[in-house]
Amino acid sequence: MRKHKIAIVGGGLAGVYAAYRLDHAGIDFDLFEARDRLGGRIHSTETGLDLGPTWFWPDFQPRMQALVTELGLLTFAQHEHGDALLERGFGPVSRRQGYRSGNTSMRIEGGTTRLITALSANLPASRIHLGTEVVAAYLDEVGAALRLGADHSERHSYSHIWLATPPRLTQRIAFTPALSDHSVRHLSSVPTWMAAHAKYVARYSHPFWRKQGLSGDAFSSVGPLGEIHDASTGEAAALFGFFAISVTRRGRFGDAELRDHCRAQLSRLFGDEAVNPLEDWIQDWAAEPFTATTEDRTPPRGHSLYDLTHMLDPVWDARLALIGSEAGGEHGGYMEGALLAVDAALNRVLELRP
Repeated sequence: MRKHKIAIVGGGLAGVYAAYRLDHAGIDFDLFEARDRLGGRIHSTETGLDLGPTWFWPDFQPRMQALVTELGLLTFAQHEHGDALLERGFGPVSRRQGYRSGNTSMRIEGGTTRLITALSANLPASRIHLGTEVVAAYLDEVGAALRLGADHSERHSYSHIWLATPPRLTQRIAFTPALSDHSVRHLSSVPTWMAAHAKYVARYSHPFWRKQGLSGDAFSSVGPLGEIHDASTGEAAALFGFFAISVTRRGRFGDAELRDHCRAQLSRLFGDEAVNPLEDWIQDWAAEPFTATTEDRTPPRGHSLYDLTHMLDPVWDARLALIGSEAGGEHGGYMEGALLAVDAALNRVLELRP
């Protein structure tokens, strides 16, 4: 039987974890990432503040807990002590007893990007191809092949292609044989988690809200941020919020104006100390072409069980696997879902080994 070699398309958590597992299993691979960095939707500032995924829940996400333990990463619980704030209109802000989740929300010290750094630290540099978009995939006489970037250079002799991208981004790849209308329609129907989201993060010299007996949690019907939390780490004090206003409305503001609105809201909620952060960031995932499509401008109502079974045509089913987070079954959209989907694909390949 011919030796396996896997082409991984996408260098987010699923792609990097896939490369890590394949490398440990002694299976050859190439990882192609269109961005100039690894991580995909996982992205942190230099001070370790997360602009993408932040939390995992060990109580029901055992793969994430096992992985951070395996990699020796330090974790800590999300700060939840203190009261929460409610902003229902332009009247006084109300205060209530803080909400504590039944399942402990854990974070990675130094930011979730530490997970990507640890996974990729010992991977063969020659197998990681940044700034390289896969524009076509086709079957050849020995397996599968890829066409890359604007120069359409080719890579051959892959036994399998693993798509570590949101299903909707398959429309950026020309497949030969072409995917059927059934496959295209169903792949396009799978919402990309976080793709319509935007986060605002503000760093301060100290977590002044805690001295006020506040948890950092706030919920607003006024906006622009609808949900705010303490984003502090052991090294940085910060607040972050999810934008409640739509992709279209965000596009009506310039970056500076949008930051001003966020600062004004934090000042209304937490006082004058909040108006002048040391630095702040806006990460709008809807503006990322390697995350979101136009179909993602309306966010899903919540995480759901994405059914990706029978999405691929029989001619591709033996060569092509979906391993992105959305292929993670009951954990679809979560980091746990990426690990689950990769493990499933790896088990199928290992079963084929002589």
